[in-house]
Amino acid sequence: MNVFILTFSLLYGIMPFDRLNPRSNIFDYIQMYIIPIFYLICYGLTNFGSFGISQNPSCDSVCRLGNALLMHLGCFLYISMHALNLWRRKKFFIVFEHTLHDIDENLRRCEVVSGCESEIKPKKKKPKYLFYGTWIVVILAFTASFCYDVRELVYYYHEYFFITLMVSNFPYSAASVMLGQFIYFVSEISQRFEKLNELFEKISTESDRKHIPLMIFDIETDVKKDLPPNQQIRHRHFAATREESDELNDDLDQFYDTETIPDEGPSSESNLPDLFKLHDKILSLSVITNAEYGPQSVPYMAVCFVITIFGIFLLTKVFFVVGGKSRLLDYVIILFIVWSLTTMVVAYLVLRLCCNANGFSKQSAMIVHEIMQKKPAFMLGNDLYYNKMKSFTLQFLHWEGYFQFNGIGLFTLDYTFIFSTVSAATSYLIVLLQFDMSSILKSEGLL
Repeated sequence: MNVFILTFSLLYGIMPFDRLNPRSNIFDYIQMYIIPIFYLICYGLTNFGSFGISQNPSCDSVCRLGNALLMHLGCFLYISMHALNLWRRKKFFIVFEHTLHDIDENLRRCEVVSGCESEIKPKKKKPKYLFYGTWIVVILAFTASFCYDVRELVYYYHEYFFITLMVSNFPYSAASVMLGQFIYFVSEISQRFEKLNELFEKISTESDRKHIPLMIFDIETDVKKDLPPNQQIRHRHFAATREESDELNDDLDQFYDTETIPDEGPSSESNLPDLFKLHDKILSLSVITNAEYGPQSVPYMAVCFVITIFGIFLLTKVFFVVGGKSRLLDYVIILFIVWSLTTMVVAYLVLRLCCNANGFSKQSAMIVHEIMQKKPAFMLGNDLYYNKMKSFTLQFLHWEGYFQFNGIGLFTLDYTFIFSTVSAATSYLIVLLQFDMSSILKSEGLL
């Protein structure tokens, strides 16, 4: 696993130590139980003790509303996602790593057989500026929110600042790290699809160089046509006696030359059955990953939506009007802005990588269909290759309607989710922005 994600997962107690050991040990899970208990204790002290922001005399009604929403949403987010995290345990990590290792071994073997590294120069990949830039934004947002939280809470609570910090900062950062695991696993799946497509492209490239224009059967109807002239002459040749004329032999040589396929190195079409099996394995790995992390994406996306809407409301209706008059109110509003930005960026990464993985899986079927349209010699000379390619394309056609990365069937994790969310957010914002806050702010003495 990525060192960054692995380190934070262990620090936040959302992954068991020695996760690849099939023999479960109570000490591997002890931190995963201690940290939630400590969080619930801090949550209780904040709600019923003197460490809550709402108990501060300078906290007005808007401040109490924002703090209560942020605190209770964080509790719902962390408890729901961590409960699903405990349900996962070690089995998923072991199965994923073993399956990924098996896929890599088969991919390397196929690359050796096809000579992909020696014959086909790899395409220059564009630098992933957007991907790494997004991760930099996430890390900077985490760092800025943590530093700002610590500074403000030390000002109010001195040495007991960590109690309120656990309630205001910990749930959202822990949930983001959990989704970071999902991002890592989907990116690994996407990379395997990409390598698989390179091998399919190798076969497609060879089909451009090695093909015969004469068909043995019609691909669309599976009805065999009459033998081409060169095949008819060949049959007459084998049936004829040794006393045939030299004219027939010259005719045979001419047709043999038109059908001869030069040997241009190792042929990769023998990899097709293995590549189809690898594609099925990667799709099965996608199903397992979605079953483990799809339920976690539901509370995360819901909380992200609510925080973003309410954060925009506080920013436009409160902060731009009375910002700077109450330090505690400004602190609550800035927390909403920071966590809405962070959760939106993490959600975008999840949607983007899930969409890329689905796109690469579809590309495999498109390449195979393109190979079939080219009618290469190995397909026309052996019905087995044609039948396997036809079965693969039909299977994927049904598979595409059966599986996509989703949140337990409630929504699809792709770019369409962003558009639907933006549409819903726009309608909510129109209602919120029409709400008049002047009377409430005047009653609190802020106007």
